[in-house]
Amino acid sequence: MPAVVAPRQRLAKDETRPHLPVPEAIGWETTLACNMRCRHCGSTAGAVRGSELDAEQAQSLCRQIVGLEVPRVCLTGGETLMRRDWRQIVGTLLEGDVEIGLLTNGWSLVGKTLRELSSYAGCPFYLSVSLDGTREVHDRIRALPGSFDRAVRGAMELKAMGVPVAVITTINHANVDTLPGLREVIFGQLKPYCWQLQTANMFGRAVEFGDDCRISQVEYARGVCFTVETRRLAEGTGMAIHAGDCMGYLGTLEPQLRDSPWPGCQAGLEIIGIQSNGDVKGCLSIIDDRFVEGNAFAEGIETVWNRPGAFSYNRAFREGMLHGTCAGCPVGDVCRGGCTAAAVSSKGGPHDAPYCLRAVEVAARPAKPVKRKRKVQPRRESRP
Repeated sequence: MPAVVAPRQRLAKDETRPHLPVPEAIGWETTLACNMRCRHCGSTAGAVRGSELDAEQAQSLCRQIVGLEVPRVCLTGGETLMRRDWRQIVGTLLEGDVEIGLLTNGWSLVGKTLRELSSYAGCPFYLSVSLDGTREVHDRIRALPGSFDRAVRGAMELKAMGVPVAVITTINHANVDTLPGLREVIFGQLKPYCWQLQTANMFGRAVEFGDDCRISQVEYARGVCFTVETRRLAEGTGMAIHAGDCMGYLGTLEPQLRDSPWPGCQAGLEIIGIQSNGDVKGCLSIIDDRFVEGNAFAEGIETVWNRPGAFSYNRAFREGMLHGTCAGCPVGDVCRGGCTAAAVSSKGGPHDAPYCLRAVEVAARPAKPVKRKRKVQPRRESRP
């Protein structure tokens, strides 16, 4: 039986899908600078992006976010902890009652930086650290020996200081076999409040290391099943297991994969992403300049968010936009072709999911036997 999905009201011809008055959450790429060169990095992080917002402009952006009363912001990169003014950014947002998540590769979780982060214990602040396999595989993916141990050690120390710590794992061909071993480390040592599992999108450096990063349909299904199994094992531990938006899509395992069914991509409906130069997209994971809707510093977040015609791939979605694997899908009006970033990275555009567990399930169903018509032999007349 497929997952039960609440029907959505179909939109009139000129109607647009409703979006929130202000974004529920903002992903802010504070810098493209990074101290690692990860194989799966879609942003090809390393050097500073051209025309990145300086400290004064970043504070202006913080004031916009506070003024709009955006509830949550995720600071990401590159590596946010490489910005000299990261403390000022965090401070201004916290003073404005904005909940902050900071995503890090973990290399900077030592010394002074670790002590400074510990000062946010008790604040609406949490840290997410990336772990992409067991020690050897993680270090190879991250192209930096010792990065696994340093990230785990720093995260455990920060957790002991009272700062909530989460883990994010990007599943790819190179690490899918190590997931059970990584789970032993996470459940047995780190014990974060949340573990998010997601699959790699084929942008940037992931394309260069294609064989290592690209997963097969079978590996994708294994990743989803592993996430379902891990959710079951985490019951009663206080650890939340979260499936990324690139996983699932309303198949039989959907109720076991998420607390509530996949509602479709929320880019431009509930969330937005802001690049380090101020450019706005529906989601930072859509690494394609065709999806830039405006600039938060030059025009303002509110202006871009409310611009007629913006984020049309979601706000003006119609079932007729579905194509490829998703064309004619019975839950297409809700799913809208899965994760937009995944579709753009692998198919060149939205509304055609490159990976879908429902599609895998349908393909795996045994074919119905063909009923062959019995040939009726002509009746022979008996001879006298």
